[in-house]
Amino acid sequence: MDGPKVELKVDSDKLNAFIVINNPDISENEIRFVLESGGIKFGILDSKIKEIVKKVIVKEPLLIAQGVPPVNGEDAKILYNLEEGSDERRPIVLDDGSVDYKDVKSFRIVKENEIMAVKVPATKGKDGEDIFGNVIPSKDGKDLKLVAGKNAKVSDDGLQILSTKNGIPLIHDNVLEVSELLEIKGNIDYSIGNVDFPGDVEIRGNVTPTFYVRATGNIKIKGVIEGATVTSDSNVECLGVKGRGKGLLSAKGNVKAKFLENAHVECDGELYIEGSIVNSTVRAGKKIEVTDGVGQIVGSNVISGLTVIAKEIGSEMAISTHIEVGIDPKTRDRITELSSKIYIQKQNLEKIATFIKLLEDLKKKNNGILSPDKEQNYERAKKTRFEIYKSLSEMIEEVKALQTNLETYAQDSRVIALSKIYPSVEIIIGGKRILIDKMLGPSIIKLVKEEIDVLPYLG
Repeated sequence: MDGPKVELKVDSDKLNAFIVINNPDISENEIRFVLESGGIKFGILDSKIKEIVKKVIVKEPLLIAQGVPPVNGEDAKILYNLEEGSDERRPIVLDDGSVDYKDVKSFRIVKENEIMAVKVPATKGKDGEDIFGNVIPSKDGKDLKLVAGKNAKVSDDGLQILSTKNGIPLIHDNVLEVSELLEIKGNIDYSIGNVDFPGDVEIRGNVTPTFYVRATGNIKIKGVIEGATVTSDSNVECLGVKGRGKGLLSAKGNVKAKFLENAHVECDGELYIEGSIVNSTVRAGKKIEVTDGVGQIVGSNVISGLTVIAKEIGSEMAISTHIEVGIDPKTRDRITELSSKIYIQKQNLEKIATFIKLLEDLKKKNNGILSPDKEQNYERAKKTRFEIYKSLSEMIEEVKALQTNLETYAQDSRVIALSKIYPSVEIIIGGKRILIDKMLGPSIIKLVKEEIDVLPYLG
């Protein structure tokens, strides 16, 4: 037959070699000679040569040598624990199995020192070798650097980003940070759900009925709180409150709003209302001021630690309005709580004293002897009596100290009407009461020699 008995063909990437047999009368040595002559040194398939010689196939390319391709390293990647961009929003299943559709979680909150991202390092490449014995270089994976922004840090080994504050994780230009401000662009309703956030909250809409917003920081609401509960460990500012006889606005700092209507508001600091307080229950630890706009307090129960100042108090319709100053609301609550406990403990003391007397009488009848179980009960009762005495003494002393503080508080307290004060306004200062029975002009009401006095307010 014309032409070579065996032809050698090599792929362009030099990773595979093939032979084409033109003459079936071929030996293993002849094949190996062709490979050697062609410079094939690596990846020769010995078992394949033996198969070819045993069962010769002519005029078809047969794989005879195979190189090893390089394996490139994998690029570094970052796994984020943020649930970012997820549309999955599950309502909360309550303990009784019912579903609270108001508690729909729509944002991710991280706690301090929580892992927010993990870096999977790049891997090294593994070189290959072609059929001529040449090394085929591989490429190492590309590295990525973790970048921590505000309120975040990279771990010492460079493989994690951890939060340094409580808040919402955000990514900007591959920089991971934690925001202590939660911004809600619309209303708090079923589209958002209840909010419980460890930082500041800003809401651009309303807080709709029955929902709640809780925050450890400041809460700023561009809209109205409507029959909802808003609680802050700091300050609250809102357009107004339409309580509808439901919900609560509570702050450990100050509260500022344009109006209160059928609302229940409590704050430890100062309350500033730009318009009016109508049919509401309001408590402030220091001061209540209603001096802008209408500046009216009417039909409300208002309690302030030191001062209540408004343009007008009451109304021409002589609607009953209650103003109390000179008592820190929390101090009064504590006195009420202690008084209740003192009453209960005194009753307990009477009961235990009666029980002890019964046992002592029984002991006298039995020549000073009680059965072991009665003796044990007797000793236990005496110990309980001592503990009640001690508890009563501590509570009574605390009440005395609180009442002394209130007396001092009352002397510095006052109610000021910048324009008018109407009939049916009841004013209490340090426990002293006065009912306004006629309309008065600008007035200041305060304690003078432990009695309430109403004086003209001269500014």
